Amino acid sequence: ILRGESFETLVNPGRPIPPASTRVHHITDAMVADAPDISEAGRRFHDFCRGAVLVAHNAPFDLAFLRLKEQAIGRHFDNPVLCTVLMSAGLFAHTGQHTLDALCDRFGVHIPPQARHTAMGDTVATAEVFVRMLALLRDKGVTTLGGAIAEEGRQTRLRKAQAY
Repeated sequence: ILRGESFETLVNPGRPIPPASTRVHHITDAMVADAPDISEAGRRFHDFCRGAVLVAHNAPFDLAFLRLKEQAIGRHFDNPVLCTVLMSAGLFAHTGQHTLDALCDRFGVHIPPQARHTAMGDTVATAEVFVRMLALLRDKGVTTLGGAIAEEGRQTRLRKAQAY
């Protein structure tokens, strides 16, 4: 994780934003009117993350969206991926609490209320949680990307539930 290196853009969905989405994310039609469409934003994101490991909270959800849009974007996302939900399940099997809020509470990560449910706010929180989880994985002897991916692979029940 490189501090100061980030990617953030709004995307014009090409249709009105449902009021329920605006209530959660606080993004309005006016805010995205001049934003790039998914193909342009997706190409920019792909270029930004080229060669990087992608880390996401509930990664299959985000990957399903990216893979659905690969043809429109004109790029294939083949990055290695780590999922903080699966990592949490491996590290904290005794609890069913693997939400981002639960992990932030567990690790003392504060998300300002105005940043919660925003892409950047949730991304920063996920990154902070991920860094803390890496230390716990290291304590379990997991010190490589392959080892972390293998640890996630052991969470078969949860992986099936995440399938979209």
